[in-house]
Amino acid sequence: MPEIEQGACGEPTGDTGLRPYELASARLRAIYQLPAVLERAAVIEFHLRDHGRVVDGGWPADLVVSCRLVGDGCPSSIATPVSKRLHSCQASYHQPLPFHAASFDLAILHHTLDDLAAAFPQRRPREVAAEWLMRIASILRPGGVVAGCGLNASSPRCWRWRKGGATSGTSDVAALGVLSCQRTLLGAGYGDIQVCNLWPDPQAPSTIAAVEGEASHRAFRYALESSRASLSRSGYLVRRAVVELGLNRLLERHLFYWGRRPC
Repeated sequence: MPEIEQGACGEPTGDTGLRPYELASARLRAIYQLPAVLERAAVIEFHLRDHGRVVDGGWPADLVVSCRLVGDGCPSSIATPVSKRLHSCQASYHQPLPFHAASFDLAILHHTLDDLAAAFPQRRPREVAAEWLMRIASILRPGGVVAGCGLNASSPRCWRWRKGGATSGTSDVAALGVLSCQRTLLGAGYGDIQVCNLWPDPQAPSTIAAVEGEASHRAFRYALESSRASLSRSGYLVRRAVVELGLNRLLERHLFYWGRRPC
């Protein structure tokens, strides 16, 4: 497995190999624990599905909130305990968030921006994402982190998308891409931004790789060489050319990103 590189202040950079023998749910939780210190932390996951995909009663934080975002006709509700640490609530995505400013240390958006973009088909997906990143910044404490997964709008595999997917749970709307994710996070006021490719799938991730420069090249070279025995010579050469040109970061279907609210 690739090693985890450490940047300033012990933050992970480069490529990160997750233990393949762990359960998919454990690997999913692990990627969201990378950018934030969770000891004595307050964590919230926003989702539009029936339930969140990341946090549960065993999440390592003092307070964990699973907040379902709903449309018209579904009033907001206060957070109610589900277990000792886990609370559940719902909030209208047409209204201000029902939380005090500077309430959380980590906000998790697992495909949430894609689902929100699908819920507002009359608006540009990136505009929806930018608005929600700013709204979430207001409830983060100084130094707090927003982290999320989503489809990569730069990938040709995400250029076709269906409207109304948020209610069906099959959203194919890509809110952000490799070329827009960092700019959108910066515009929403975040710093210490990291944008990564993630594969094979956000529900069962095995590797994340930073999209910048040599870190991206190294991760995709490693992945290519790992599968070389199963490729024809021509297939290998084509894939090698794509890797060396740095195109994989645009072609991979999923992103993982995070940004930090300035202190």
